[in-house]
Amino acid sequence: MRKFFLLLVLVVIGNYGFSNEYEPEKMLTEVNDDVAMYLGGVIAKGTGVTALQTNIVPQGKADIVITSAAGKKFEITGMKCTSMVQALDASNNEVAYMVTLFTVKESSLNKLNKQVKKNQVKFSTLLNTLGEKDLDSEMAGTAEEPDTNTFAKLRNLQVYDIFVKTLESKEIHLQIYVENFHDAKDL
Repeated sequence: MRKFFLLLVLVVIGNYGFSNEYEPEKMLTEVNDDVAMYLGGVIAKGTGVTALQTNIVPQGKADIVITSAAGKKFEITGMKCTSMVQALDASNNEVAYMVTLFTVKESSLNKLNKQVKKNQVKFSTLLNTLGEKDLDSEMAGTAEEPDTNTFAKLRNLQVYDIFVKTLESKEIHLQIYVENFHDAKDL
C-alpha cells in the first residue's frame, strides 16, 4: 500500500501551458539513499526520493522526513520557495498571475541546520523554523486583477527547493512540488 501511495505521489504530470517566466522547473525524481525525502517517517533503503509532487503541503502524518538511509551526515546549504497563484481560462491559458519568490538568507541557514537532529529533519519543522526576517522575497505579477468572468479556475503552486550537501561534499537538490486547482465558480 505504501509503495502504491509513493508511486501515486511521484507521478509527474506535464505542464498544461500555464507557464510564465516565473514557472519553476519541475524535477524528475531519483531514488537516493545519501540524502533524500521519505514519506510519513518510513525510512528504508531504496525508498528515498529527490522530488515529490503532491496537492497539499506535507505535514502531520503525511510529513516528509529529510534524512540519509545510508547514515550520511548532511547540512542544508540553501532553500527557496516559489509561491504562485494563476488565473486560468477554460483552455488552461494564463489570464493573470501573482508570484512571490522566497529565498532563505545565508545568515539563516545555520538556524535550519540546528533543526537537523540525528541526521534527519521533518519538512514541516524547516517551514516552522523560518520567519519573515529569515527570508528575502521578490514579488511579481500582472498589473490588474482579472475579471472573474475571464477565468475558469485558479492554480495554486508552491515549489520548495532544498539544497543539501553531505560531509563528503556531495551536493543534492531536493524538490517538493505542491499544485492544486480551484474552480472559479467555487470562489
